[in-house]
Formats: sequence, C-alpha cells, structure tokens
Amino acid sequence: MIQVVNNSQVDLYDISAVSRVTGLSTPNLRMWEKRHGVVKPRRSESRRRLYRAEDIRRLTLLKSLVDMGHPIGTISNLTDEQLEARLEVVLDSRRLFEDGRSGTVGRRFRVLVAGCETGEMLRDPQMGFSGAEIAGSFDTFEEMRLATDLGAADLLIIESPTFFADMIPEIQELIKRTSAVRAVVIYRYTQSKTAELIDKDIAGVTALKAPVDIGELRLACQAEIEMAAHSGVALGVGDEEVISGEVPKRLFSDIQIAKASKISSTIDCECPKHLGGLLADLTAFEKYSAECEDRSPEDAELHEYLHKTTARVRSIMETALHKVLIAEGIDLR
Repeated sequence: MIQVVNNSQVDLYDISAVSRVTGLSTPNLRMWEKRHGVVKPRRSESRRRLYRAEDIRRLTLLKSLVDMGHPIGTISNLTDEQLEARLEVVLDSRRLFEDGRSGTVGRRFRVLVAGCETGEMLRDPQMGFSGAEIAGSFDTFEEMRLATDLGAADLLIIESPTFFADMIPEIQELIKRTSAVRAVVIYRYTQSKTAELIDKDIAGVTALKAPVDIGELRLACQAEIEMAAHSGVALGVGDEEVISGEVPKRLFSDIQIAKASKISSTIDCECPKHLGGLLADLTAFEKYSAECEDRSPEDAELHEYLHKTTARVRSIMETALHKVLIAEGIDLR
C-alpha cells in the first residue's frame, strides 16, 4: 500500500506482511506494541495497522536481540542506534566484516533462486536491491536440489507451489552445500503440521505465503542480510580459508576470563559474566581440539578445522568482551 505524506509517497505494509518478513507472529507484534510500545504503526481508514520500512527494520533488530536472549522488556525503550550498538557489543559483527577476514569486503551478496516468477521479480529494476547478484537461477526447487554445481551463495530464495515438512531437511542440506546463511521459501499451500513448524521458527528458513510482491521480497532479503550481519556469520568463508588461516592469538588469559565470568555489572544482560563463561568454554574446546590433532592423525584435517574455527570464534568474542570492559570501566588486571 502507498500513502502520500507531505507530498511524498510512503510504502506501508499490513501486519501479515510484517509478520512474514520479520518472523514475528501477529500476536507477538500486537503484544510488543501494546505492552512495550516498540513501534507506533499508522492506521488505515478501517483501523488496520500499517507499518513503514523503518518500523520493520526496528522490529528486525529487536527480534535479533530477543533471539540472542535479551528480554524484550530490557531493550524495548532503546533507540535504533542503541539497538545497533548492543548488537555490535555482543557479537562485534562489524569488525568481522571490516577487517577483511571474512572475504566479503567489496563483493556482492550472492543469491541462488528457484522459481520463474521470483526470479523475474529479483531482476526487476523496481527491486532496487543493488547489493544482490543472482549467482544461479532454476525453474523449480527440484532442479536446484538436484544440481551438482551450485557453487557458493549467501541466500537461497525458493518458490514452490507447496511446502511440506519433508522439504525442510532438503532445504537445510542445500544451505549447508552452498554455505548460505539462510533460505527464504515462498509457498502457496501447506499442511497444518508444516505451518506449526513455520511458527516455531525453523532453523535457517524464513517462510512467506504467496502472493508476495516486489516490496515484500525486497524487505525479506534486506531482513535476511541484516540478521546475517548481526549473527556473527562470516558470509562466503570457505572451509579452505579456515584451514589455511593463522590461529588468532589470545587476548585474555585464563585468570582474566575467570575474573570476567564472576563480574556483576550494570548491564542488564550481565554481558561480562556471560561472555566470560562463553570464552571459558571456547578456550577449553580450542585446547581440546588442538590436542586431538596430535592424538588422532587419521582425523587430523577435521580436528585442525575444528581448532582453527573455534579460535576464530574465540577471537571475535574476546573483542566483544574487550569492548564491554571498556564501556563498563572494568580492569581485569
């Protein structure tokens, strides 16, 4: 829907479209608005809620934090800038993208698409999605599933007349094969048991009920990229890069991590304490996987991969802890 405000056109979306794009159920949306005032949608003449793109962006940020364990009541009054800052502190995803280690700097967001209608929408200039590159296009989901040379991708967009529960593991397998972050499934008909799985937020899959217009598809893609950027996932990182990379040096000692895990701070989610606990587990597993490299020569490559992957994650979380300690004025020495 388009509304004219101050002589300019504003795209507005109803609650069902917002629910599909953000992954929030309509009851949750209404509850968040009533109890916490997270957004203030406009109203149509018939009193239907109408949301702006800015509202959808804010809801996406809130859902990302809630999915990470932040109670909605502790973050509902934060500005969009503060929500962004909190995500940065927790995962330090911007550093991951800016330091060049992820290999995503200066490259386009690669999309694999199944479905003729959706493929045409993605190519339409009105899509206005300049950062996307269609890396592969297939007429049907089955054609995509059976392809042997899919290559790497960041996002899968799958158009299918039906969406059954047995498709979910097949889609998740495609995500693994292509190193994609997520998949968007656009369907027309499904069964009640599949709908229940959709409501439970299937890992890695966003489901949209057709028909979906260009505006909704664009918002869905932008939301997926937003979630990917704040999930700490390094887009496009191949296993070979992990194996060939250097193991990051430790920023904190075992004693400092132990101190951090016992800190009570003024931060609502007690970030230093939780990050300290996470780092204790990560450093322990990093040491364990490194020792497995020597003890299991037949699995040396696998254990080297586990060791270096864990070290990368540990390094990211150390930087996050470092930022929190600076913000809180805490010295672990």
